[in-house]
Amino acid sequence: MSCVTWCNYDGTVIPDKTDPDAVLCVWSIGLATFSAWYINELLGTLEGDAPVLPTQLYTALHSTASTKTAAGTELSGNGYARVPITFERVSDIQRWNVSDVIHPNASADWDDILSFTIWDDANPGGGNYYAFGNTSSALSIVTGKTVKFPANTVIAGIGT
Repeated sequence: MSCVTWCNYDGTVIPDKTDPDAVLCVWSIGLATFSAWYINELLGTLEGDAPVLPTQLYTALHSTASTKTAAGTELSGNGYARVPITFERVSDIQRWNVSDVIHPNASADWDDILSFTIWDDANPGGGNYYAFGNTSSALSIVTGKTVKFPANTVIAGIGT
């Protein structure tokens, strides 16, 4: 199941970041794509546990698919870095990213990207794992290209 949709993406190479073909249509995050860790944090509040409250969230890119219980293999090197993402309230049951989230340009080709995740730590391999989105086909990022999540396209929600 894919919850990440790219507008007019043909499945080969993401074009220049200003090209409309490189634009994310939607990354839908919900109960099905929240990590097991995060769901347990939420459910713990029913028992009176205080959840971990992040001061900042970050997007990460992975060369293998992610699941509820494990994030895929995170990229490293060649200009890769996690990037901050900030959400705002859209409705009682939804939040979305307030501004564009743009990963640095690749300084050399990155492995094919098969999933995106959200973490509370800027350091690759660190922090708590909140949610994931898998792509329907691998995204090839060549030198000088990037991944961009335009404002209002990463939508987290509960219910419909």
